[in-house]
Amino acid sequence: MGVTRFKLPILALAAAAALAMAPSASGSSIAFTLGNHPQPGEENVLLNTGTTGTTVFGQTNTSHLPVQFTSTQMVTEPSTGQARVQAVSGGLTNVTISVPGESFADLIFNPDITGTIGVPGGTLHVSVTDIHGMVFAFDYTLGNGSNFLTITASGDSIVSASLSYSDTGGFTDLRQVRVSGLTAVPEPATSVLGIFGLGFIALLLRRRGVSDRHCPSSGLA
Repeated sequence: MGVTRFKLPILALAAAAALAMAPSASGSSIAFTLGNHPQPGEENVLLNTGTTGTTVFGQTNTSHLPVQFTSTQMVTEPSTGQARVQAVSGGLTNVTISVPGESFADLIFNPDITGTIGVPGGTLHVSVTDIHGMVFAFDYTLGNGSNFLTITASGDSIVSASLSYSDTGGFTDLRQVRVSGLTAVPEPATSVLGIFGLGFIALLLRRRGVSDRHCPSSGLA
């Protein structure tokens, strides 16, 4: 009866491990609010290195974590003036923001339109991916000047936000980027090792049950 006695606990343990390791989207939500609405622990993203490429990096001013900006265009973060990302030529039409190895609770940015570069009146499509792989979308029209958007996660965490502008003239630059609630994202290998570890414990318990069946206790203290 030793094997039967441990069979259900082993199955229950495996099921509990799977549930614990698997991400859950229950109660998750992403909110988009027009305007600049800082959250507790907000960090500014510093952008002034003069780097050019399809990928450039800023850095959070308190935790000093790298913030990645990726585009299909050649972009730059000018070493003078307002901390910003802009296209090397013409307006900026697309960019994806992420913090490698981290998720975050909120993101604020300003796709600004000033001067002779950038065309107001187009639609900015914002696509946010959360830690569960779910995608949330929001569209709004960009006007002259500041166009702040605040994105907050409730019972959730953000891993990236992609911006795409409908007008090929683009917007002038992406500036005043801020994040808060930075949290390290577990590596997939960590979850796999955890499941294998629990499975190994279950196997030992199963073998112990078999051993107890064949070698019953003598009852001695």
